[in-house]
Amino acid sequence: MERNKQVFFSIKRTLDTVEGQVINYLLSRPFGLGTLPEIVMLTLKEHWLPFTLSADSVDGEELRQKAIWSIKQLEAQAALIREVFLSSHVKTAVVVNNAEVSNSADDEIRVSTSDEQTLDEDTLGLMDLKMPEEMKQINNLFGAE
Repeated sequence: MERNKQVFFSIKRTLDTVEGQVINYLLSRPFGLGTLPEIVMLTLKEHWLPFTLSADSVDGEELRQKAIWSIKQLEAQAALIREVFLSSHVKTAVVVNNAEVSNSADDEIRVSTSDEQTLDEDTLGLMDLKMPEEMKQINNLFGAE
């Protein structure tokens, strides 16, 4: 009877490196994703599972389904990063050490208008925008309301 073989790895980085800061942030269990090993394994699977299965001669529908899962996970992460950090209408504060990501965006968001638009003195150059439904869903998913 063959014993189950185990694979393990350890990562150490100093806090003054980007890698150390990422590890420290993940230790704070952001978004309730679980412990550091769980987050690391999920991230590895999202990026590498289809390649791993393919190298192990898995193909056909099983490989296709795992590839679709990986792509969906990576697309969701890309959408989250885009909405939180690249959307001009969203104000977000991110604190790394033992703090939650907070999003100050409400259902109504105020942003500066461009110079090409007519400015109304009552709005001080701001206009009302509705938060996109996708952003509301992301906020609900990660508990950032």
